[in-house]
Amino acid sequence: MIMNNKRRQHGFSLIEVLVVMTILAVIFGLVVRNVTGGQDKAKYKQAQLEVQKLTAAVQEFYLDTGNLPNNLEQLVNDSGDSMWMGPYVKEKELTDPWGESYQFSARSQHGQSFDIYSYGSDKAPGGDKLASDIGNWQ
Repeated sequence: MIMNNKRRQHGFSLIEVLVVMTILAVIFGLVVRNVTGGQDKAKYKQAQLEVQKLTAAVQEFYLDTGNLPNNLEQLVNDSGDSMWMGPYVKEKELTDPWGESYQFSARSQHGQSFDIYSYGSDKAPGGDKLASDIGNWQ
């Protein structure tokens, strides 16, 4: 009779299926958490590089015209200055990885000639770690 019971069992028990599903859910959760954390770090590093590029573009604008731009859009569009040799960047480069415009101030709050910055992933001044502001003074 014991042999007959073993022969009739053709599938998995409910407990076996639940254990496998639990293991898969844990693995999926770990993978998702690692992937999304990597994307945040990549966007932060991308913003740092773009701030450096915009800083170089503003310096080039200054060398050509003798003045700082009033806003970052002047790096893309002719400012009417006869010495303007741009465009210095593409228009899409004026937007940070989170879809917000980079900020520009001709009056630096950080001891620079000017400030260029992004508010980061939280899109607000301040923030911690990967949500902190990213500027040319760092």
